[in-house]
Amino acid sequence: MIDTAAVVSPFGERLRAWRRRRHLSQLALASVAGTTTRHLSFLESGRSRPSRPMVLRLAEALEVPLRERNVLLQAAGLPAAFPATELESSALVPYRDAIERLMRAHEPFPALLVDSHWNVVSANDGAVRLFGADVEGSNVVRRFVLGPEARDAIVNWPDVAAATLDRLRHESGHALFDEELAALLDEAESAIAELPGSSGTRAVSAAVCPWFRVGDGVVRTIAMVARFDPVVEVTLDELRVELFSPLDAASEQFFRADAVRPA
Repeated sequence: MIDTAAVVSPFGERLRAWRRRRHLSQLALASVAGTTTRHLSFLESGRSRPSRPMVLRLAEALEVPLRERNVLLQAAGLPAAFPATELESSALVPYRDAIERLMRAHEPFPALLVDSHWNVVSANDGAVRLFGADVEGSNVVRRFVLGPEARDAIVNWPDVAAATLDRLRHESGHALFDEELAALLDEAESAIAELPGSSGTRAVSAAVCPWFRVGDGVVRTIAMVARFDPVVEVTLDELRVELFSPLDAASEQFFRADAVRPA
């Protein structure tokens, strides 16, 4: 005789972990997902198998990323719902072209295409001029926050580091089983556990954006993020374009003058 209490449900365990991370009771989640507390309890314990619509409703209610929604479906013995295509594939050519047009149009100001683990997939000419030719393939967190030169290169490094750490924690909370992102968060928390005092830019700026020390001057930027929304494709869901614009006239002049200098 099988002891049903000892049967482990991969789907149920994963669902329970997501529910607890979102600080939701079974009653609260059942209400949002349009089911009963009893049925949700049976799903978590493995006594019931979920239907495909139920998995998707629960994932939507829990704000689970698309990649993890596929994992939840597969853990329930169901096929994935969201395609995960390589960025270089022909299927994503129109989207890749749209990204490249945006980054070119942003010239002479820097733009970086970044993946879900903060790796730089590509950079426009403005980013290469400011950050160096090796910026492509680097990791934004390790280069601009944890790197040995970051504290000197970024005038308001304490504020930028604190804001980056906040973003990492938020993103890790939305990618519960992403070991690579969790490792990056652990690395960041260990490296900047004791931040120095604020540089004061938070008091005078509407957003925390990096101010770069270049030679004897300071290039002040405003950072914005562009992404596809809504999406039903995993790769596009995990990409974002980091756009840097000048905060003041002097910084704008730096970028425009630098764009016409010989390489």
